[in-house]
Amino acid sequence: MSERQLNPTLRWVAIVFAVFAVAWLSYAGVLHAMASHYGASSNPDDWPRASQIEPANAENWYRLGRYRQLDFEHSDLPLAITYYRRAVELDPHSPYYKLDLASALEMNGDDAEAEKYFRGAQENYPISAEVSWRYGNFLLRQQRLPEAYAEIHRAVMVDSKLLPLAVSRAWHSNPDVRVLLDQVLPNTVEADWQALSYMLQVGDATAALAVWNHLMALKPRIDWKILYAFIDLMINQDRFDEAGSVWRQALTAGGIFLPSSPANSLVFDGGFESDLSNGGFGWRQKDVLGADFDFDTEEKHSGSRSARVIFDRSQNPSYEHLYQEVLVAPSARYRFSGFLRTDHISTDSGMRFEIRDLRQPKDLDVLTTNETGTEPWTEEKAEFTTGPQTHLIYVFLRRIAGTHFDNKLSGTVWVDDVAIVPASGPQ
Repeated sequence: MSERQLNPTLRWVAIVFAVFAVAWLSYAGVLHAMASHYGASSNPDDWPRASQIEPANAENWYRLGRYRQLDFEHSDLPLAITYYRRAVELDPHSPYYKLDLASALEMNGDDAEAEKYFRGAQENYPISAEVSWRYGNFLLRQQRLPEAYAEIHRAVMVDSKLLPLAVSRAWHSNPDVRVLLDQVLPNTVEADWQALSYMLQVGDATAALAVWNHLMALKPRIDWKILYAFIDLMINQDRFDEAGSVWRQALTAGGIFLPSSPANSLVFDGGFESDLSNGGFGWRQKDVLGADFDFDTEEKHSGSRSARVIFDRSQNPSYEHLYQEVLVAPSARYRFSGFLRTDHISTDSGMRFEIRDLRQPKDLDVLTTNETGTEPWTEEKAEFTTGPQTHLIYVFLRRIAGTHFDNKLSGTVWVDDVAIVPASGPQ
């Protein structure tokens, strides 16, 4: 055959091959498009069609397995396991297919084979938080606690978002705070704050104190919201000395060093030199209609500022919305002092201080002199003895609601240099 005859033959062969290849690729593309369409459908009845069109696509079988496992109306666990197995056969390197197969096998009562696939998933993806988390929870359900804690520890080391769940599940399996701190959680500030928050939710002050002590060794930045809830829990459980100790530790850790005046005063920041804490053993203030609270750097008895409340004559308030909780000893004698300044306090019921034991008000409820009109800085004094069961008292800026016809309160009151000292202290 001449070269002239050969070239047209080769060209025709090439053309036929190209046409065939294009047709095949077009056909395959159409099949893939159809499979993708059915696979992405919101109608589960379309998913088996995707698997029929592309039987070698592991994702299609996996999707069918999830549907048969999780859809309560169409649940078929044995069929789901069959679909999952097919997905794993087609893609043996996917840890997620193995995880869901393991979950289905556990639900079907085959724990031994379930563990095989949990371990297989971990071999495929040894640094995955999800794999360690799900395997750890499987071990928890098997009551294999040390192994479970090790896996959960691995999970939270990778993904700290799992910490709240890790604390809860470990605690339900074994309410031993040392196990939680030593075996489950990472030795981090974040983990300890999460553990402390959980102990507050369950109301376990003893465990909370253990977590707190562990946390303090890490020199954390204080989460004041959690701290205040912690102190409230201890007060509610009559753990007053421990509450005071935690408060002092928190102040030191937070770098808060306020001079008390006098030096042995039990009132925190009696001169209002720092912002209100609204928790713990600091000043608290609640908004009330007809009164506006602020600090005043121009008018003060000493230091850099005082607390100020302005009343707008719209209400007849029973005011006790600026206050502090103070730890004291039972059956002990104390001396109170505080300075008030008033400007045009309009009614016969004016401003004063009140010292009260809220639990046993019959044992302690002291009011200082009623201040009305306009008065310069005036020291209010009182001596009192705490009751035999009194550990905590409240100091209020107080106004008793007026009973006269013209009882709407207007004017301004300033507060500064509040102190409580043992009566044996210096005069």
